[in-house]
Amino acid sequence: MAYIFILLFLISCICLVVGLIRPKVFGRLFQGKATRKQIGITFGVLIFVSLVLVGASPAPEGYDRQSNEPKAEPVISPEPEFVKNEPAEVKSEELQEENTPVEPNLPAPAPILDNTSVTEPEVKSESKEERNQAKDLFQVTEVVDGDTIKVSVLGTLRLIGIDTPETRDPRKPLQCFGREASNKAKELLSGKKVYLEYDPAQKTDKYGRTLAYVYREDGLFYNAEMIKQGYAHSYVQFPHPRLDEFNIYQSEARENERGFWAANTCNGDTTKAASSSKPKSTTPLSISPEINKDGFIPGTCASLKKLGLGNFREGDPNYTKSRDGDGDGVACEMN
Repeated sequence: MAYIFILLFLISCICLVVGLIRPKVFGRLFQGKATRKQIGITFGVLIFVSLVLVGASPAPEGYDRQSNEPKAEPVISPEPEFVKNEPAEVKSEELQEENTPVEPNLPAPAPILDNTSVTEPEVKSESKEERNQAKDLFQVTEVVDGDTIKVSVLGTLRLIGIDTPETRDPRKPLQCFGREASNKAKELLSGKKVYLEYDPAQKTDKYGRTLAYVYREDGLFYNAEMIKQGYAHSYVQFPHPRLDEFNIYQSEARENERGFWAANTCNGDTTKAASSSKPKSTTPLSISPEINKDGFIPGTCASLKKLGLGNFREGDPNYTKSRDGDGDGVACEMN
């Protein structure tokens, strides 16, 4: 039966090729003008049907459909004479050996990687600048004096480990080099952004001020810089993590006579009043007694400084807010 379907398949293929080349040949079959489309559909269906029927029909006896070759007849070899004459016990032993499964010599399995124990990547240590950028930055809103500032969010900060000459303590006079220390603080911190480090043992002082080491956004360590340049003492009254480091900076500043350690400034003694560190002016005053009647000397700070007058503190008749441009409590400041 399969041969009939194969023959049908071959005829359909030939008709399809001829019909596509010369469709007029099949004019009678299609009762009129035959088109290539009609011919293609008709014989295409026949080709498809013949293929399906060929596949579904049983293969001829003795024919292997997969290899398209006749099945080979099994060759039965005659049993040797010595096998026929052997006792049944020997044959049973041979059969038992033949039926014993032979374990194949397979190659060793490849090791399976355990994805659960993945080696963690090496953690790259951050540089100092990267650590600084990760910290919270605060805007400096006011420089009170050399060791006290105000920042956004937190308010007043008392800087750990440094002590600068007083400029605003009502119980003390303006101390030697206090004005210079205050001006240096303003130079380094005014309008800057800073990040903070704290002493884990004590974060606030008895006045409720936050205690902190202050670093500028560019990495300048302000507390240490003031000691190095001779604008602040290492504050040894209260121990803190960087006390030994600050003491070394102070020794270097003293040996090099920087800032208030110089002989022509305070010689290291900042407890004395600032006026005692300045020589008294010997310039005669060209001001009449009538102008000095109530103790107030009219004029601008520039004109008063030319006469050797200035540094008027609050309470002095010559102190006015208009003369105190920076609002630090001292009018007509003289360096």
